[in-house]
Amino acid sequence: MKINEIIRQRRKALGLTQEQIAQRLGVSAPAVNKWESGVSYPDITLLPPLARLLKIDLNTLLSFKEELTEAEIADLVRELTQVIQTGQVEAALLYAREQAEEYPSCLPLLYALASVLKSCSMLLSEHSEEADALIRQWLEQCAQGEDGQVRDGAIGFLFLDALKQEQFEEARQLLNRLPQPPMIDKQQLQVNLYLRSKETEKALEMMERRLIKTANDLSMQLGTLANLTIKDQPETAQRYLQLCRWIGEQLDLMPYNLAYADWTAATDRQDSEAALAALEAMFQALKTPWIASHSALYPHIQDQNDMSTFGALLSQSLLKALQQDETMQFLRQSPRYEQVLHKLHEITESHMEK
Repeated sequence: MKINEIIRQRRKALGLTQEQIAQRLGVSAPAVNKWESGVSYPDITLLPPLARLLKIDLNTLLSFKEELTEAEIADLVRELTQVIQTGQVEAALLYAREQAEEYPSCLPLLYALASVLKSCSMLLSEHSEEADALIRQWLEQCAQGEDGQVRDGAIGFLFLDALKQEQFEEARQLLNRLPQPPMIDKQQLQVNLYLRSKETEKALEMMERRLIKTANDLSMQLGTLANLTIKDQPETAQRYLQLCRWIGEQLDLMPYNLAYADWTAATDRQDSEAALAALEAMFQALKTPWIASHSALYPHIQDQNDMSTFGALLSQSLLKALQQDETMQFLRQSPRYEQVLHKLHEITESHMEK
């Protein structure tokens, strides 16, 4: 984050106006406005009092400890998940807080930390208030940032939290902060550029990635339609779920997506055998990296989706819900329940050893 963004973000977080900042530093309000707009920078002699006024240190103000690479963030997140996996919840929260304090302006890191804690909320149930406070603090900070992907993701999380708490006005305000889809498809223009400049391989990779995203979006929409119709139109809901699975099969989506569609359909109709089979498939999918290029549809996508980091946490959360959640009671009545539960424990343990 640049110094102008840090000044603007911290000023707003503290509830100060540009005029108040100017008055306390002995400068004009237009000067502060220029700092926040990136037109000019504060005089070097003003940096210490400005940092004190914004309640941050000079390292944070000047972003000395901000720039982390994706690999560095991944390492920190991996360390956090390993601590959580051992059941040391207090140690995990302390570690997450220390990283946030070490890199308070690295919004991708704060967003990643919040995402991890959210993904394993079931495992943090005994310290849910502390975890929720940290998550909310980091998401609100990310929601004010300039990184569009991080900002929109944070707003999306806050929106879902507002819905869950039935704070509908806050949810509407958050929804209005999300950008509208652009009228011009920039990616398609980029593909056209690649084609005209004879960069065919790049065009193919971009279109393959678009195909995966479109398929995942359609799958998610069908799942939502199924949830909306399951009570009043169960046959229609089942049709939506069948289509969801068909799309996943035909377009070679992640195995976890297919298993989750089966799980949703089975739990909706309280089919314990089908639900347990889907659970086994879900756990196995979390254990195994999904490599897009293994599909004939996506040969130009060389990266892989390794779910090992979040998969271990998600597996543990699913196991805890399976044993404690009242809505899972119908599964616990199945003769195969204990057998499947033992197998899921083995998959989870082998996942954690990686």
